[in-house]
Amino acid sequence: MNAQSNVDALLREGITSLTNRQYDKAILNFKQVTSLQPTNADAYYNMGVAYANLGNVNSAIENYSKTIKYNPKKTEAYINRGSAYSELKQFKEALADYNKAIELNSKMSETYNNRGYLFSLQNMHLEAIKDFDKAIALNPKYSKAYINKAFSSSSIGEHQLAIEILSKLISIDPGYSPAYFNRALEYKELDDIKNAIKDYDKALELEPNDENLLVLRAEVRDELADDKGAIEDCTTLIKLNPANAKAYYIRARAQYDIPNYQAVVDDCSQAIKIKSDYWEAFIIRGNAFDFLGKYEEALKDYNKAIELNPKVTDAYEQRAIARLAKSDIAGALSDLSRAILIAPKDVKLIEKRAILRSATKDHKGAIDDYSKIIELEATSAKIFMARAELYILQGSNEKACDDYKKAEALGNGAAMSKRIFNCK
Repeated sequence: MNAQSNVDALLREGITSLTNRQYDKAILNFKQVTSLQPTNADAYYNMGVAYANLGNVNSAIENYSKTIKYNPKKTEAYINRGSAYSELKQFKEALADYNKAIELNSKMSETYNNRGYLFSLQNMHLEAIKDFDKAIALNPKYSKAYINKAFSSSSIGEHQLAIEILSKLISIDPGYSPAYFNRALEYKELDDIKNAIKDYDKALELEPNDENLLVLRAEVRDELADDKGAIEDCTTLIKLNPANAKAYYIRARAQYDIPNYQAVVDDCSQAIKIKSDYWEAFIIRGNAFDFLGKYEEALKDYNKAIELNPKVTDAYEQRAIARLAKSDIAGALSDLSRAILIAPKDVKLIEKRAILRSATKDHKGAIDDYSKIIELEATSAKIFMARAELYILQGSNEKACDDYKKAEALGNGAAMSKRIFNCK
């Protein structure tokens, strides 16, 4: 066998290994080729592909660059190097490569799709959509381009348009599960849960073992109070992958609604065992402990949730409830105040603090809270009535009468009798 025949044989062997996903073996083959022919662009290109599949992006770029050095018209090398640069967030270099690829061959739909995706990564969605349109014009059955165009449309708030794009893709390829999956996400954005569920069902019919689809359908079922369905999806998922922490967490949420608080504790404990920083699981387990009367355990879980995520209001709110159960009123007020600092426009939190302040005879503080709620949302007769009662306790009858009138105008029947009794 002469030298060229040996090179050709090694190159074929490498490509076979690459096709069979034997990437390390393929790299060895291509390195043998380049040791015999240091300017063999095809060997460098295929070695770049192998490195990219192994996740070694820098080595992939190095080999694509050598490909381009020895064959500057290899369009695919620019496309692949552009994708590698994009993965490293080197967007300027990626754009230069995609532009060069288009200059060399303006009829390759993949280049426009990849450049569009690059634009979308930089939130340049209008530019991205133009490129996805070009990709689709060149290849009307290019599924990825439809998916990407729908994503960019969704990103600028055009959810209905995204649904139309994905529906078009489904009409072209009714067996393509990502189209149903992504359309379900768009329906969910529009609160069309019924159609979202239908699309998740269809996607799972096509890909019954898709973990991500099972999680998303379980979440939607949980939101719809379909606790049985959510539990079924999560149980299926756990059988497929016992290390999926989110499956245990969603199942715990569904069990919480039933309610089965011990099951909530068990599932959250498993989720936390898998993912030790799962602060959401600590909160829900804390809630379950609270209902089981295990207040110390509940407090420990809320403390841990706050340690993991100091900005989550739920943990402070729930810890306040647990502290109240232990008659720690000062601690409960402190937690509600910390939650309100994080979410100063959360009227439910402010109302809870107002009620607690009122119960502890901090009438001024309670009035301040009710006034804040009215400033944010002046449509609740209940809040005007609550503030009026506090004004009466303070002897501020004129202010109370004004609040009774407002409550009456908002449809509170009791406000009239209160106004007649207390006001001249």
